[in-house]
Amino acid sequence: MLKNKPVRIIKRDQRGPQPPAASAPEAPATEREVKTVVSGWVNEHRRRAEEFRRNYAELLKGVGFSALSSARG
Repeated sequence: MLKNKPVRIIKRDQRGPQPPAASAPEAPATEREVKTVVSGWVNEHRRRAEEFRRNYAELLKGVGFSALSSARG
């Protein structure tokens, strides 16, 4: 039977030397910068969701599945 190897637990305070912090502390992001980044994320999410919807609809059409829009009338 195989022996289990002992597990070595490394706590955060016991880690090796950390790289030095940046010489100049970063300034907090302005509200405008945050809005720009978040709106970019939202736009990218919407684009990907629409792309996924189109691709999924094409995939279902390819296997002969009728979409709900054709069942509406």
